[in-house]
Amino acid sequence: MSTRHQSRIADFQDVLREPKIALGKLRELSFSGIPCEGGLRCLCWKILLNYLPLERASWTSILAKQRELYSQFLREMIIQPGIAKANLGVSREDVTFEDHPLNPNPDSRWNTYFKDNEVLLQIDKDVRRLCPDISFFQRPTDYPCLLILDPQNEFETLRKRVEQTTLKSQTVAKNRSGVTNQEQNIKPQFFAFRWLTLLLSQEFLLPDVIRIWDTLFADDNRFDFLLLVCCAMLVLIREQLLGGDFTLNMRLLQDYPITDVHHILQKAKELQDSK
Repeated sequence: MSTRHQSRIADFQDVLREPKIALGKLRELSFSGIPCEGGLRCLCWKILLNYLPLERASWTSILAKQRELYSQFLREMIIQPGIAKANLGVSREDVTFEDHPLNPNPDSRWNTYFKDNEVLLQIDKDVRRLCPDISFFQRPTDYPCLLILDPQNEFETLRKRVEQTTLKSQTVAKNRSGVTNQEQNIKPQFFAFRWLTLLLSQEFLLPDVIRIWDTLFADDNRFDFLLLVCCAMLVLIREQLLGGDFTLNMRLLQDYPITDVHHILQKAKELQDSK
């Protein structure tokens, strides 16, 4: 470990050791990347994303409250309807003539339950195959969800579910780089939708994605800066895009060729400073 890196770790530890975190200083440090040693990154992210307050004294109680709230969400949204009553030998009110496991009605609690679990199954598959070579995705967490892992739970009903809203995203508007043009009809929606909605997680290796997120989370206007990062990505391959045809350009945009995220972030910062 280099002396410079050790010095950065010490700077973060000094900020996080204060009774009240200096958010401005933490943002400034995090913008250039957060060390992963000693759990610094996860702690900084929790603060930058307002999961934890700035006052250190309240962290323990807040974490306990948040974990209990998470458990409550699980009880309300993904536990099979009526399971507790069935285990206790009591008549299951959730299985009625109007609503039962075979009910195709969209308003049925059972129908919603099965659809939600299809989504959960797909999420589980996606997480497992995201980066199988990285141990983080293969090891159990410090706070495993026993409500999901233990089939013999005692929770009774699904209750009211959270409605899903259509995911919307800003798109990169037509800009001076000359990428969007009528001749090739390359629209930002063809590539920028994935960049923006997934926070670039499909464009780079996971360690590089995490490095980008350090900067995004540290910026006051993190999603405005995300747009600048996307614009920087376009600017850096501008000449290739102007010289290519539709097929070649779509391949470039959907399989981005530059892997140096520090160079991309530097260009995005230049764009931000020039505004």
